[in-house]
Amino acid sequence: MRLPSWLPVLLLAFSANVNAQAVRSVPTWPAHACGQRAPDESPRPAYSDAGVLRSWRAPVDVHVARGLDAPAALAVLADAERVVDALARLGVGLPLPDGDRGGTPSFDVYVRPATGTASEGRARAEWLAAGEAWDRATSFGEIAVGSDAFSRTRAVAQAVAEGCVYAAKADAPPAFVRSMGAALMHRALDVPLDADDVRAFQADPAAGWWWDGTRSAAAQRGGAIVLDAMAERWDEGGATFLRGLLEAPVQRTPPGWPLLWDEPDVFDVLKRVTRDEPRGVWGALLFAASARSLEGTAGGTRDVGGVRDGSLVAAPLRSVGWEQLPTWSVATGIAPTGSASVEISLLHAPRTGSVGVWVHASPYTRWMASVLRIGADGRLVGTLDSELIDTGEWATSVDAIEDAAKLVVVVVSAGDETLEPDGEPVRDGWVGINVGRR
Repeated sequence: MRLPSWLPVLLLAFSANVNAQAVRSVPTWPAHACGQRAPDESPRPAYSDAGVLRSWRAPVDVHVARGLDAPAALAVLADAERVVDALARLGVGLPLPDGDRGGTPSFDVYVRPATGTASEGRARAEWLAAGEAWDRATSFGEIAVGSDAFSRTRAVAQAVAEGCVYAAKADAPPAFVRSMGAALMHRALDVPLDADDVRAFQADPAAGWWWDGTRSAAAQRGGAIVLDAMAERWDEGGATFLRGLLEAPVQRTPPGWPLLWDEPDVFDVLKRVTRDEPRGVWGALLFAASARSLEGTAGGTRDVGGVRDGSLVAAPLRSVGWEQLPTWSVATGIAPTGSASVEISLLHAPRTGSVGVWVHASPYTRWMASVLRIGADGRLVGTLDSELIDTGEWATSVDAIEDAAKLVVVVVSAGDETLEPDGEPVRDGWVGINVGRR
């Protein structure tokens, strides 16, 4: 008699559960978030015909599609347990219980075979509609499992971490969900950000890092490089900075209250976090953009996101030498939080030379700019930073260039006075960067 294809999976799941050291408890609603529970809308994959692996010690279940062998399914379960443990140690609220929609209240991960060696993972909210009264949502993970073990672990971690994001704030734009999920994965597992994701994000710095839903999933995950640079500066341990961005914007209306209390958006939270910084939240984002313009280092002190590949530098609008000055470069279609840069090599500059910089930007939009002096070793020597530019132009001069091998002019769009991160970006910002010898 031919045995059913799902029997080996169930036998392995049974043996894994018998050997578990502790029986899991039923997950409860996190006490630190007070939003209202959201209704479910997204349909779930029909992956139940090959079997379900249920962890006995962590609130996670793995639903297996036909065609995925039992060792791969068990590896996904082990990865999910490891990720849940790591996120819990950071103090991150885990995905919300979903009743019995997956058979138990646990976070459900639906896995299927991938077409290649690489794995892909994401979470899907069962309710997601910006502007509604709801804040938190249940979710489930979807993972295509390839043969590469490290890629599989990343995919599982990404899906679970995104489920944590939806559990705290369900109406965040997709790009923020992906980037925050990757940032949480990076901190929880102590692994570098994916180099291909960072390259995809760096390919279009002007698109901004918050809103752009048209970007690929890789580019959205690569936005974690911005969050990582900021967390490196303000984190107090235990991913407090990232957790604050997740938890602080949650709706705090008490149950039964007749009127909804206003909720802060993520930029309100960033303003509070950076209130002691000389240039506030936009200075923080200028710092992050400047770090991405250096060769694998953030401020000359550490590798960006743990990625050590110098080819991940955000490409400048133009790279010119001293002998080519003056130069005028224009970037268009810049969304708020988007950036542009120009690189000037000082290889043939005289030691007594000086450089003048003039930035002219579109009106009714705010900007910040910085001139980075970079030494021969690729590390930051010093900066000249602007305040918030609301007049459309800013100028400065760099008189001490003898210790620098090149200059990089970085400009970041701060949007208009009514910046709303939950809305669509106004991608008509432009900036002109003029650099000349003095």
